[in-house]
Amino acid sequence: MKIPFRYYAVLLLALLTIASCKKKKAEVDTSDIKGNYFSVRQFALDEWNTFAGEPFLITKTVRINNGKVDSSLTNSDTISWAPIFHTFLETDISDRKFLGKYTFTQFDDKEDQTHNFFYQANDEDLYTQKLLITIDEFNSKVRGIYIETYKKTIWSNVTRKLYYAPMKTLQMQIDEKPLWGPKKFEVTEYTFMR
Repeated sequence: MKIPFRYYAVLLLALLTIASCKKKKAEVDTSDIKGNYFSVRQFALDEWNTFAGEPFLITKTVRINNGKVDSSLTNSDTISWAPIFHTFLETDISDRKFLGKYTFTQFDDKEDQTHNFFYQANDEDLYTQKLLITIDEFNSKVRGIYIETYKKTIWSNVTRKLYYAPMKTLQMQIDEKPLWGPKKFEVTEYTFMR
């Protein structure tokens, strides 16, 4: 027995309606809170302004799923920085609309001699789930930034892990679990040689 197409269409419409229905959470009034959270956007701009025009070699390594590793040597002038910046900039939580939506903790690591600032999302629907900034205890320079994002749609769940150690390593990891089909895992790493 063949099932008519209209039944599939009705079923799909019902699923989309159910998926889009979600309880709206009460908004937190942040009008009396001063300040904002760490700005990935401002940090990226500062890094760009500091190192733009400085020529250096970069080793780019890409691994897709658990296959072969592809490595290439490039330089700072030929890399397409726009998609890399976009990936990092969309994780920015410095807008005042994010105040109260993250739990902030600060801790010192005496072994590493660092101060660490950690932001954890209070809601699983926020794109940026974790943000860890590691700062050198003596010169107060950023040693590293680690970011985890999560995006859930009808079609897939995508987790990104981003890491940047200034002028040493930039790593982007994507783990995509689609509704159907094979899981995708990709790691792209840029190693700076100065």
